[in-house]
Amino acid sequence: MEEGMQLIDENGNFNVDGLQDFVTATEFAQSGLSYAIVAIIGSQSSGKSTLMNQTFHTKFKEMDAYNGRSQTTKGIWIAKCSDIDPFTIVMDFEGTDSNQRGEVTLKAFYYFSVAL
Repeated sequence: MEEGMQLIDENGNFNVDGLQDFVTATEFAQSGLSYAIVAIIGSQSSGKSTLMNQTFHTKFKEMDAYNGRSQTTKGIWIAKCSDIDPFTIVMDFEGTDSNQRGEVTLKAFYYFSVAL
């Protein structure tokens, strides 16, 4: 499941059904306590998704600079790295300076990442 799934949408809603599907499809439960979580946080349009895709062979949606700079990632997306041991989940966050999001929602996203 390298293409990822939206864990938390742009309104802060947690995707419970999507997470259950992700856990089943990736066989996360079989990893026991042997897993890693990597998150990337930074400014909008700074290349976070591209960096995750290049480093961890994921398929997060990337901005097409030829069509202008715009917000690509909304909310929090997760994906499983297919060729890294131990089991590794990467999280792609929307930009910290997103004009579309209120400060309270952004803080909630980042507190969530720290809690993991």
